[in-house]
Amino acid sequence: MIVAIATLGLTFTLTLTFILTSLSLSLSLSLSLSLSLMSDAIITVENLTKAYRIWEHPSARLKSPLLETAARVFPQASAPYRALAGRAARGYRDFYALRDVSFTVRRGEATGIIGRNGSGKSTLLQLIAGTLTPTGGRVAVNGRVSALLELGSGFNPDFTGRENVFISGSIVGFTMREIESRFDEIAAFADIGDFIEQPVKTYSNGMMVRLAFAVATATQPDILIVDEALSVGDVFFQQKCFARIRAMLADGTSLLFVSHDIGAVQNLCDRALLLKEGAVVFAGPPEEAASRYYAISSGAAAPAANAARRTVAPPPAPALTELKAEILAHNILPKARSRHGIHELEVAAACFVNECGLHSLSVEMLQTVQIHLLLRANREIPDPSAGLHLFDRMNNVVFAAGTRQLHTPLHSFQAGEERILTFRLTMAVQPGPYTFSLGCSEPSLDGPNHGFVQDRHEGLGPIEVRYDAVGTWPFYGIARLPMEVAVVG
Repeated sequence: MIVAIATLGLTFTLTLTFILTSLSLSLSLSLSLSLSLMSDAIITVENLTKAYRIWEHPSARLKSPLLETAARVFPQASAPYRALAGRAARGYRDFYALRDVSFTVRRGEATGIIGRNGSGKSTLLQLIAGTLTPTGGRVAVNGRVSALLELGSGFNPDFTGRENVFISGSIVGFTMREIESRFDEIAAFADIGDFIEQPVKTYSNGMMVRLAFAVATATQPDILIVDEALSVGDVFFQQKCFARIRAMLADGTSLLFVSHDIGAVQNLCDRALLLKEGAVVFAGPPEEAASRYYAISSGAAAPAANAARRTVAPPPAPALTELKAEILAHNILPKARSRHGIHELEVAAACFVNECGLHSLSVEMLQTVQIHLLLRANREIPDPSAGLHLFDRMNNVVFAAGTRQLHTPLHSFQAGEERILTFRLTMAVQPGPYTFSLGCSEPSLDGPNHGFVQDRHEGLGPIEVRYDAVGTWPFYGIARLPMEVAVVG
């Protein structure tokens, strides 16, 4: 009996020791993982808020602060405090440029920030760069920041370009010797010639941004912040800038990129934040952020605004039962990487047929493929459109078009109606892998190439474009344009 009790006690002790050891190990691993994730975050923004006071009249700038100071003499629950604070508040109202914004940027990550004018993009960047003080929340930056916020910001207009290079380098902590060793590289990248020895106030906007970008990127920052500055330079300089940014990203630099050039954001960034009225309304893939941006631009009332243009459509042709069955049997949409939209009109299924009539994503260069879409309406859609986007392996948009660009109107859909649409696309592109997206939309106010997204399937494919070395040879570039050669003599 005594032996049994002792054995039971030993078993209990060993079990308890094992449980405590496992729990300790689990907590240690969890803590290590949390610390690892925290250390990987180079920018942490938590509940960031920035408010500006809008004064009701000039005298309130003096009167309201005095009343607030007088109110603090009394306890907050007292009647004098409430009276004085109330009178002070009547002299102003708060405008919130940002409200409770939270996100994290990890080391080496490129984050785009998009939104309409006045959505808070520039304010957010200035708070991260430290040129503004937040009203609430916090920003934690773990690394050296280089910011291109405003054209020529940080430059003294009366000093020469050379002098401003040395001043900017000193501000970020470089010694004179370090700046001297980088100066030739900066001057060569800016490529403004003898103007480097002239006062900055004599520079054009293009020259200013050339020098500012050269200085900002030569200081080897951990974080590069760019706010629309690259839209000023010429196309050749922009290409040079994007090449340098990509090289910096490859070396581990983190990027915050604000631009109204949504294509550049999609091309350059790993993810994007969409701001609306000072708040983050979406954070995720740049493609979906772009579609949501255009939807915000149009406004939810965009479809209703087009209702007045409604025309009586001819009855649709009888549904092709066999083709519908083929689309459903070879539906490629479940393999899409993401899907978004309001789905009042949807791409319910789609299939891809190569030049040999096979359901294969392997295509010979210059051959024509067919993409069949099954569209379904869940409400009346007066002015629909559908289209596709083709992307290369660098996620550059190679080609994008649809029914609106091809002047092939889709007549209005009735609720519950289904219709089949076929795109015939000649793959006049360089051999290699390509992805594509399929979607449908209604018109927006931003022009024919933008739409109020109803349904969008992203990341389809990949299409593998091949070539026959005996027949057609590949070429240099993205797309094969029609070209002829004539030999005279």
